[in-house]
Amino acid sequence: MRGSRKNLFVALSLIVVGVAAFFLFLYLTGHDPDETPLTLVEWVIGGILIGPGFGYLIKWRGARNS
Repeated sequence: MRGSRKNLFVALSLIVVGVAAFFLFLYLTGHDPDETPLTLVEWVIGGILIGPGFGYLIKWRGARNS
């Protein structure tokens, strides 16, 4: 059970760090979502930063159900 909680914490941490990195990227590039919508490239970068956390969460869920 302890390993399962640790893996869940890692997955959620990856998601939070990915979201923070995406907002940092938007800040550093000077993008203001109120002025212009996100472009496809920015959506792809967001997915690349946030995606590994969700992949790890799915992996954790599959291992937990097995």
